[in-house]
Amino acid sequence: MNKVMILNSYFGLKKLKPEQEEIIDLVMEGKDVIGLLPTGFGKSVTFVIPALMLEGITIVITPLISLMQDQVKNLKAKGIKADFISSLLDRYEIDSVFYRLQSGKIKILYVAGERLLSQKFLYVISKINVSFIVVDEAHTLLWSEDFRYSLSKISDFVKKIKIRPRLLALTATATPTTTDKIIDIFGLDHPKIIKINCDRENIFYKIVRTNNKNKYLSSYIKEHIDEKGIIYCLTINACECVFSFLSSLGYDVSIYHGKLKNEAKKKAYEDFKSGRSNLIVCTNAFGMGIDIPNIRFVIEYDLPASIEDFSQQTGRASRDGKYGEGIILYSEHDIATLEYFIENIYNEEKNDKEIDKIKKEHYHKLDSIISLCISNRCVHKTVSNYFGFDHKGNCMMCSNCKRS
Repeated sequence: MNKVMILNSYFGLKKLKPEQEEIIDLVMEGKDVIGLLPTGFGKSVTFVIPALMLEGITIVITPLISLMQDQVKNLKAKGIKADFISSLLDRYEIDSVFYRLQSGKIKILYVAGERLLSQKFLYVISKINVSFIVVDEAHTLLWSEDFRYSLSKISDFVKKIKIRPRLLALTATATPTTTDKIIDIFGLDHPKIIKINCDRENIFYKIVRTNNKNKYLSSYIKEHIDEKGIIYCLTINACECVFSFLSSLGYDVSIYHGKLKNEAKKKAYEDFKSGRSNLIVCTNAFGMGIDIPNIRFVIEYDLPASIEDFSQQTGRASRDGKYGEGIILYSEHDIATLEYFIENIYNEEKNDKEIDKIKKEHYHKLDSIISLCISNRCVHKTVSNYFGFDHKGNCMMCSNCKRS
């Protein structure tokens, strides 16, 4: 089938967006591609369609370990032969995936970066035809600088494949500097970059300067009691405190952070998605790949670490295109927490000079998000400019423009 037939048969759509079509055509031509596409744009179409058109299998490398199962389930529901390997599976389940992989019963395989270090995985992959490799949420490749060593080995993994596959990196947010790093870490060869402004015009940005966050939070949620919302916290401790606070007020609220067991994470996600709870308090462990269209507000209870984080997280609001709100509860006390995280960056693979460079970059990002919070400039303009896009300002969809 051609791309239009696949789009109609599996996605029920009649026409590709121009950028989706351009990415698919470039991949089919054998070119390396970076897609910088806003949240909710339909990034998965850009790799699922080529995956079904190409011979061999497609490997999707993603940080979304806890959500792979959900993504694969959605693809299988469309009749697509997809599967995943992650720490959620036991040894026998993984062996079963390997068997189906070698038997040609899997077309798209999702894995986390850590799987690329497995000798057994490398052995199985060496026996099959890998035609296409995708890195989803490609901005997370930068995590390899801080704590996720395996992500730095993706280019080594690509080199071990006998016939170099087509390569595609996808993310919603990347500055020119981040894009250069994605090219280097993934090992892309003069990639074509397809990009759209990540600015979400339907999101009203609010910067709320307050020293009493709980007071604002309880008042806001009371006014938006029937709406679905996410509250992001910087630390697990803050996450648990806010969860306890909202629970004490009688709200049905879920909690999600990295130290929860997989079953607890899965339940929190399902409760939130199904509407059993309309609120979820979480760290940045929750969010990427979440496809829930009716989230009406995202509150940054603590100052985000960067404009990238702010854009990614608030971008989960109102993916159906309706009005939504992205709010930062800004307090100078949060700055010390972020500075502590930066000062304690450690990577045994990096020397002192490299670590100092990484810290400097993180401080630059911190300065940018602080500037956004204390400035009177249009927030949409500031975010757009940060990612290298023009914006006329005076959006009337942020608290700064509304005040002026």
